[in-house]
Amino acid sequence: MKVRLALAALLLTACSSPVPAPIPAQPHPFAPTQSPIHWIRTSGIARLASGQDVALPNVAQLVAVSRNGHRVAYIDDAGRYAALDLRTGQVRQLNAKLAGQIRWGEPHLAVSGDGALFATSPEATAETTIINFDTGETTIVKNVCRLYGVTASGVLGTRDCEGDSDLRWASPGKKPRVFEYLNRNDEPSLSPDGKFIAVRGFTLIDFATGEAVRNFPIPATGQWLDAYHLLAKTSNGYYAADIKTGSLTKLAVVAPPYETVLFGRWQ
Repeated sequence: MKVRLALAALLLTACSSPVPAPIPAQPHPFAPTQSPIHWIRTSGIARLASGQDVALPNVAQLVAVSRNGHRVAYIDDAGRYAALDLRTGQVRQLNAKLAGQIRWGEPHLAVSGDGALFATSPEATAETTIINFDTGETTIVKNVCRLYGVTASGVLGTRDCEGDSDLRWASPGKKPRVFEYLNRNDEPSLSPDGKFIAVRGFTLIDFATGEAVRNFPIPATGQWLDAYHLLAKTSNGYYAADIKTGSLTKLAVVAPPYETVLFGRWQ
C-alpha cells in the first residue's frame, strides 16, 4: 500500500509540474548571404544584412570582417585574437599573446583585401604579427603598433602605441617607408588593393607617390567596402561612395540604435 501511495504521489507531482518553456531556436550555422554583410557587435552573434543570425564561437568582441565577407576577426573569451571562416567554420588563433583592452579608435588588427592575411598587435606592444589564415605561416614586423592595412608586401601602421607617431609602411627586413605629415589623427585606411590611402577629410592619397590625388565632399568614412567604394554614413543611413565619381548608392542596412556595425561584401 505504501508503495502504491508513493507511486501515486510521484505521478501526481509529475502531472502538476509546469510545462517547460520551449528551447529557443539556435542561430543559423555558417552560410553566405547577399552583399553587403554587416556585423553587429553583440554577445557572440553576427547579424547578416539578410536578418540571419550566425553564431560565433567563444567571442568576446567582434573586431573586423574581411572585405570579401568570408572571414570575421574577433577577440575570443581568453583575450586573444582569432578569425573564423564562415564558409567552413574553421577557426584560427591569430596570436598567442593577450590582446589587452581594445579601445575604440585604437586599431590593433588589419585584414588584407582577400581575407588571407591578418595582422595583429597587442595593446601597447609595437610588434605586429602577420598570419596567413590558409597556411598558418607567421611573420613578425617590429616597431609597428596601430594598424591601418596589410598586404602580402607589408603593413601600414604607426611606430608608437602612444602619441601621434608617424604613419609608415613596414616590411620584414626592410627600412620602413614614412609618409610625411600623416599620423593616426588622419584616420588612415589602406584600400583593399593597396593602391590608395583614405584619410580624414575624405582625401585619397596615392600609395606609390604619397601625393593627394582626390578630394571629394561626401560623408565617407575610412572604411573600405571594396577597392572602389568607401563606406558613407548620413542621417538617412549607410551608402557606398564611389571613389572615382563621388556618387552615393544606398545600402539596405538597418542598424539598431547604439550598436556598432562592421561591413564586408560577399564575393
